[in-house]
Amino acid sequence: MKVLADRETGEGLREIRVHSPALGREVSLAVRTPPGWRPGDHGRHPVLYLLHGSSDDHTCWRRHTDLLRLAAGSGLLVVMPDGGRLGFYTDWRVPDRAGTVPHWETFHLDEVRTLLEQRFGAGELRLAAGISMGGYGALRYAMRRPGMFRAVASLSGLVHLTRPGMGALLGLLSVREGIPPGRIWGPRRRAFATWAANDPCRHAEAFRGTEVLLAAGDGTRVPGEETVPGMGLIERTARAANEEFAERLRTAGVDVTTHFTAGTHFWGTWRAHLAALWPRLTAPPESA
Repeated sequence: MKVLADRETGEGLREIRVHSPALGREVSLAVRTPPGWRPGDHGRHPVLYLLHGSSDDHTCWRRHTDLLRLAAGSGLLVVMPDGGRLGFYTDWRVPDRAGTVPHWETFHLDEVRTLLEQRFGAGELRLAAGISMGGYGALRYAMRRPGMFRAVASLSGLVHLTRPGMGALLGLLSVREGIPPGRIWGPRRRAFATWAANDPCRHAEAFRGTEVLLAAGDGTRVPGEETVPGMGLIERTARAANEEFAERLRTAGVDVTTHFTAGTHFWGTWRAHLAALWPRLTAPPESA
């Protein structure tokens, strides 16, 4: 992967532009370096991947949350990579709307990880968190690569791909992004085994040894939250799936923490969940 630009934007934040062989195109990511960071650090800093939701990009965290304040005292190297507007943190087999065949998992977990280790002194302690599609991504990455992440947090994550109704929801997201439904894993009826292989709820045992934090609202709007059509229904769907997933994780002997509250599938709810789960997610291993 080739770094094309690396620009400081203040408060320890860097905007980086790269050309990714895994994606076949240029893409951006942001890195927040911890206080005391110096070029040439090697293996010192724990890393937090923050993964965005669908129809969004890597800038959402600093636009919609108090991330910089939260991260200020954590000592974490925080990376916010682009994941595509509907990439679903998966290595695709067909071209997406941009015209290349994007391998998002390879980009994030191989190319970006190598960049963080070589350029920013990232160590081997890794965490991941995300919202909606990004919550699914954090869980999928921990499922796919056991032991890579000490803890993962999913905020309103789409955790159960094969649950009734999820195929229709992902189809609507695809149409919104101008992508034919079924492009990621194939049409669900014909490619059910592939959908199941990528469904965290069907692989609870893969999370043994990784702490899992799950948060979701109940579909009711919290005071001050914007009213966005359809976000209550999506959140109720996510909540039911997360409750089921939490039970499967407990049955499998996984260390799981839940934070189920009021709220819809939007930033007012996600800000509250991020603030509530941040101390647990970022606690040192001995005190987690």
